Amino acid sequence: MIDQDRSSASHDSTTHPQQESPTHQDFHWINSELQGTLYGQLLETTLDVSAGIHTCLQIVYASDLERAGNEDADMSAPPAVGILQADQLMRLAIASAGLLRDEARRQVELHQEVDAAV
Repeated sequence: MIDQDRSSASHDSTTHPQQESPTHQDFHWINSELQGTLYGQLLETTLDVSAGIHTCLQIVYASDLERAGNEDADMSAPPAVGILQADQLMRLAIASAGLLRDEARRQVELHQEVDAAV
């Protein structure tokens, strides 16, 4: 988003130098004609959310393995996250998967309505 309020910066250039426009651009997985379409947005959202779910589950799994290994070992190594944090990550993964499912279902229903109208 470009800063549209430059009135304060232009009053006194000695105390408030002109601010340049930010160079940040939104990241997109898709750089083709699909970018910005409903299908392209669904693909990008699916990729982002599924990567987050994957990461949460990896952390929970690795921590569970470490805790199980610590029960049998003479020396224990701390797991990546505690039991409470592992539970929170698991709940986040479950909620994220549900949101992704709901969005995919919404997109399917939308396409079915469009196809039925044609």
